[in-house]
Amino acid sequence: MNGSDFVIDPRVTGFVRLDLAKLFGNRNRAVLEIGSGKGRFLIAGAAEQPGVNFIGIEKSLHYHRLIRDRVTKRGLDNIRLVNHDAFLVLRDMLANASIDEIHVYFPDPWPRKREQKRRIIRAEVLTEIRRVLVPGGSGIYVTDHRQYYEAAAPVIEQFFRSERRIPSADDPPRTNYEAKYREEGREIFEVRFWA
Repeated sequence: MNGSDFVIDPRVTGFVRLDLAKLFGNRNRAVLEIGSGKGRFLIAGAAEQPGVNFIGIEKSLHYHRLIRDRVTKRGLDNIRLVNHDAFLVLRDMLANASIDEIHVYFPDPWPRKREQKRRIIRAEVLTEIRRVLVPGGSGIYVTDHRQYYEAAAPVIEQFFRSERRIPSADDPPRTNYEAKYREEGREIFEVRFWA
């Protein structure tokens, strides 16, 4: 598998609705990760669950290339990557009720007041997340930023049934950030939600 087989570039293709059955060559469950970072969750999930389709959206070109190279090296054929803004990909490229699970780990908290409109957990994005999740689909949002968590959890609750929780030491870290932050003793906050 070479780097272009599993990379979707809306700058080349345009923002067209993806037919996931055609894209993956099957009708397996689809898991979406928004902000894949270095790809720890995406790659581990795809390796452990070869019968599940994984889509990773990563805006940073540096991290996108890192994940692309790691996926190529491992020969994982159940991952597709998109290097673009997650809101636009959700809104313009994903069909209604096409995703079974959505994972959002440690998104940029945009702590300054004037930047907060850029946060991924906001009403317009959650509207799209609700639209693309299958009935009964689920999601998870995890952060180490208390203020973002306290702002985001009530917004998620407006759109979904949800449960707030604090991951325990028994929960394996899902991302490199989570492993690092736990070692530093930082608090981790989580919201699980269901369509």
